[in-house]
Amino acid sequence: MNILAADGSAFADWSDAFDIVPEAMLLVDGEGRVAAANPAARERLNGAAPGEALASYVEGGERGVQDILARLRGGAHPLPFILPLKDGGEGERIRATGKRLRRSGHGVHYVIRIPPVESDRFAALSLQIEDLDNEVRARRIAQRAAEDALEINRLLTRELHHRVNNNLQLQISLLRRGARTTGNSEVRAFIEHAIGRLRAMSAGLDLTYHSGEAGVDICDLVEKLASQVEEVMPAGHEIRLQLDTRFAVSVAQVTPLALIIHETLTRIFIAGQREGQTITLASGEEEASPMLELRDGGDWSGVDEDTDMALANALIDTLARQAGVEAERLNTPTRALRLRFFNSTAIT
Repeated sequence: MNILAADGSAFADWSDAFDIVPEAMLLVDGEGRVAAANPAARERLNGAAPGEALASYVEGGERGVQDILARLRGGAHPLPFILPLKDGGEGERIRATGKRLRRSGHGVHYVIRIPPVESDRFAALSLQIEDLDNEVRARRIAQRAAEDALEINRLLTRELHHRVNNNLQLQISLLRRGARTTGNSEVRAFIEHAIGRLRAMSAGLDLTYHSGEAGVDICDLVEKLASQVEEVMPAGHEIRLQLDTRFAVSVAQVTPLALIIHETLTRIFIAGQREGQTITLASGEEEASPMLELRDGGDWSGVDEDTDMALANALIDTLARQAGVEAERLNTPTRALRLRFFNSTAIT
């Protein structure tokens, strides 16, 4: 029943005004049923005849309507809210205003006012602009937080690098003092080799710090390690570099690779040749995979006969597994250790 037109109704006096206003006006009872709807509301909702449930037109159905009425029930002042209509188009939301009316003989009722279409389009655009502005603000806050976190991470990384490098240098200094004070040649040789390992690790650490997450250029690593070995190798030995292919190795690969190069040069190549020799370190590609080859004038057949060289050889295999590279020993025609990098790409 349309209570606006009912005789004796508390709403009968303003039923004409209710009908002629350009805004969509709905009178809804406490159960969420349409008690009255002016022509603009019926046109806007494509229905909404008296007695129908407003839930038929609202997203969320009965629960959605009751949520709206619960908000309006909490106060006697007009309250703006968002009214999502089922047939209003995907994602469309309408700004509406509602008010709880005084209780009458017909029970509790609510008036819902929806602006004309043109006003609602402007309101919808305003909502979109507001949502976009909120999203931009949220992204800016997230970006600032990410930038702050990156800066903190950079500072911590730099501090960690300095501390680790300083500790390595301290250990090197202590070992050098121990090498000078000992009269045992075997102990001195052991200490000097330990110093060489620490220097190789320090070189890799330094390159890692300056290159960051991009990885370390294999040529930079080889050049630095070759320079270190040249400082302490016997007279008559020479290191030749043929670095034709540049490729990056990951941060996790740097330390084991540095130790592989150091162990091969010092404990196998130089230790196995008492006379002057030329050691070649070459980078290239084979079957589209980058590789690093270390070769000299020796032969692999005698390596297992020497305890120190055999231990170094086994250590190289362990380090190669840690670095994720394939270590291949060749005699073509001279001794060579070839390291294949299957997950690396050349730097152009």
